[in-house]
Amino acid sequence: MAQYISLSWFQKWLKVIFPIQKGEKQKIFLLLFLKFLISFVYCILTALKDTVIVTANCSAAEVIPIVKGSIIFPISIGIVVVYTKLNNCLKQATLFYSTVLFFLGFVLLYGFVLYPNADKVSPHAMADWLSMHTGWLHWIALLRHWIHVLFFVIAELWGQVALMLLYWSFVNNVCKIQDAKRFYAILIAAGDVALIVTGPLVLAYTKKYSHTDFVYTVQALIGYVACCCLAILFTYWFTNHITKRTVAATTMQCNAPAQTLRLSLWESLKHVAASPYLGSIAVMVIACGLSINIVEGTWKSYLKEAFPKAVDYQSFVSELNFWTGVVALIISLFFSGGILRKFGWKTTARIAPAMIGVMGSLFFVMSYSKTNAPSLTNWMGSKLVLYLVIFGGIHNIAAKSIKYAFFDKTTQMAYIPLDPEAKIKGKAAVDLLGSRLGKAGSSWIQIGLLELLHTNSIQPLSGILLVFLVATTIAWYKAAGSVDRQLHILEAKEAKI
Repeated sequence: MAQYISLSWFQKWLKVIFPIQKGEKQKIFLLLFLKFLISFVYCILTALKDTVIVTANCSAAEVIPIVKGSIIFPISIGIVVVYTKLNNCLKQATLFYSTVLFFLGFVLLYGFVLYPNADKVSPHAMADWLSMHTGWLHWIALLRHWIHVLFFVIAELWGQVALMLLYWSFVNNVCKIQDAKRFYAILIAAGDVALIVTGPLVLAYTKKYSHTDFVYTVQALIGYVACCCLAILFTYWFTNHITKRTVAATTMQCNAPAQTLRLSLWESLKHVAASPYLGSIAVMVIACGLSINIVEGTWKSYLKEAFPKAVDYQSFVSELNFWTGVVALIISLFFSGGILRKFGWKTTARIAPAMIGVMGSLFFVMSYSKTNAPSLTNWMGSKLVLYLVIFGGIHNIAAKSIKYAFFDKTTQMAYIPLDPEAKIKGKAAVDLLGSRLGKAGSSWIQIGLLELLHTNSIQPLSGILLVFLVATTIAWYKAAGSVDRQLHILEAKEAKI
């Protein structure tokens, strides 16, 4: 009797955590594995991109906002232009394969050709001369380390293009809103597992080559990236051929009537601007990118101060990524799906702005106190920087875990009831440009304040950045309510079909 009760209890919890019906298991497993592989690549690239640029000679964390605001955002516009046009003439599968192969080719070029010869092709003499005659030290760092900047750009774009555009467009084509409520949390959890795996992996190779050149760590990890990219291509091909529903959806999309999938980038942007629904989603995406990055920029300046060496910096980030994956996985499996089903889309979507706003505000208050409370600084000494690094790390874990578990799931669900045009082009405009605009917006704010107040450190700007954070999270919170009202209408229409 006791064994029967235990088995019944286990089956009940299994249905809560893994609410998949019998005929869906093959499709969900393939989508899970594909999500894990893409996220695994992204986690490794993310761990490397910050380390190589922040810890480089004559560089600093303040370089990152300049890269995101002045380089990545314009490139993102060009990518959306290309993506929009290619969707009119290529199959989704062809676009997926070519994109992954492009990223794979560049990452191999960086790891085995450019990085080992970085000093030979970097204009150090010109950068040194400019440093002596101008005060634009962070801009000069971009010129000095252009190879690392290029890698940073590619790593950032992998998350936007491969994960947000290609993968989620693929998933949204084979799912309905009711399906999403059951298993989108599981798909999100696959990315959390990737974080858990990559954290110890990156840490192990960092320690293994800690007494040698950091290039060996980079090359070892890029080897894993290459293997995963090949596995991504095979898994996507296998999914397209095995999952009948996916094949049907892809065929319908590629053989759509002439009136569909014909909008240019400008027309897509006008479509987003004219649609209150897509406009509200865009506000959420922009606010999410801005609020997380505006805190992260200041935190990374403290992180560089506490861990100036690449090995130490990389080790700390690797451990942080591991715990981010653990926390995000727990939230995704045990909380986010149940909260969505019990309390609805609006409550779930509003968790992220509330939590990120509160914790980010506390971090800025601590940072502001460091600069404007000399007695506190004198009392705690160098430990205050360490405490800021630790609390900023806790905020980073919480913000990303909540984003993965709640924000990513709810925003991707919001695209499902849209027509094919809006689902492909509108999503590209909102997800890629909106996300990049949020990150670029936080970068422009930080760059503008650095130039306006004539300072090379972002730490003294915490009080002003706090105001921007609060305003952004309030706008995000309100936009979630607007999307929810319109989502109910679209969901009711889908149910009638």
